[in-house]
Amino acid sequence: MKNMRFMIAAALALSACTEGTAPSTATATEPISGALPVFVRNSVRSDLELQALVQGRLEIDRNGCLRIGGEDGPFVIWHHDSRIERTNDGRIKITDGYSGNTAYVGDEIAMGGGQENRVPPATGVRPETPTNVTEPIPDACAAGEIWWAGRLLTEKERQRLLNR
Repeated sequence: MKNMRFMIAAALALSACTEGTAPSTATATEPISGALPVFVRNSVRSDLELQALVQGRLEIDRNGCLRIGGEDGPFVIWHHDSRIERTNDGRIKITDGYSGNTAYVGDEIAMGGGQENRVPPATGVRPETPTNVTEPIPDACAAGEIWWAGRLLTEKERQRLLNR
């Protein structure tokens, strides 16, 4: 029993010395160094625009997926010409391919688009993951709702909507 405790203590001490990092627990407003979040774009280049409206905070969930409104919010599939980058100050910036407007992870945003219901039907059959995208959607990101991004509104436009 004494040897078992020693082995456990040694294993814990050694694991604290590894060079790897623990999974990120950063919130949507904290910069995350390293890899960018999952950024999937529509593979179809089109000027057609879905015009439903979604509003909420642009966040990165625990799986690295860009969502609107938190862990349970819709995963965003961006316009074909949209871009993602890390700025010099470490923030993550999205540039909308429709309008050229920008948003940062942690910003409250409003955007046009359309929603795809990913809730499994009563039959238990798994809904199909969209395939007309530039990168495969990881299963963790495809769970729940998907938002096909339309035009990203400017902050001034978003505020005008709130004051109606």
